[in-house]
Amino acid sequence: MTSGGGKGLESFKEHMAKEKAQRSTRTVFYHFDTSDRVAEVVISLLLNEAKPYVDLGKGRAIRHHKTHIPDTQDHLHFLVKRTNIAAINKDGSAHDRSHGVQLQKWATDGAKKNFPDFHIPDDGLLESLFAEDAVLLSEAQDHGNVLLPAEVQAIAESTVL
Repeated sequence: MTSGGGKGLESFKEHMAKEKAQRSTRTVFYHFDTSDRVAEVVISLLLNEAKPYVDLGKGRAIRHHKTHIPDTQDHLHFLVKRTNIAAINKDGSAHDRSHGVQLQKWATDGAKKNFPDFHIPDDGLLESLFAEDAVLLSEAQDHGNVLLPAEVQAIAESTVL
């Protein structure tokens, strides 16, 4: 097939490859006064929004997710060899059943450096959102008290504030 100019039409795959190549070669420079903390945070947010994840080397990465359920928070996923090992909400609370997980130094250092607007616990321990005497839905389910589909349970546990 040819267009009116005699050129062959590019396939969708070729078009997408060209678009991807153009996006990856674009360079943007941000300049701001180093004493302007607001500008630093805004630019950091812009840069982090543009990156789907931060590669920390050795198969380690941090992926930033915007909130996808009403009344929840942006959150970070910590990955090792593309496997999610933990997740943390912007306020420092556990996300997606990461209650009680102890983050390693690479994770806490990487999050503090690349996502300064997130509260990362100094000791790296992701605290539970539940009171000490509260019963997790999964525990109640084991005792026959609550019958919820796993998807609903995960959403409920991740949205409790």
